Amino acid sequence: MTPEERFERIEEDLKIASGIIVRVSDRLDRAVRLAVREARNERRKRRGLDERLDKLAGTVQAFIDARRNGGNGHT
Repeated sequence: MTPEERFERIEEDLKIASGIIVRVSDRLDRAVRLAVREARNERRKRRGLDERLDKLAGTVQAFIDARRNGGNGHT
């Protein structure tokens, strides 16, 4: 193999490697975007769940307080 042939082969290998790197980079970008979207959705779901749990805790606490204080008309 002549030096010129080797050089052409190296150039071709670099072109192939460059294409692979671009595709991997694109996939990583997409994966990061999807991960960020999923994290945001999960945070939103947790926030809604926290609000519902707080409301439920308040209801339960009110029920307990009413029972302690004879809230049903009995002591």
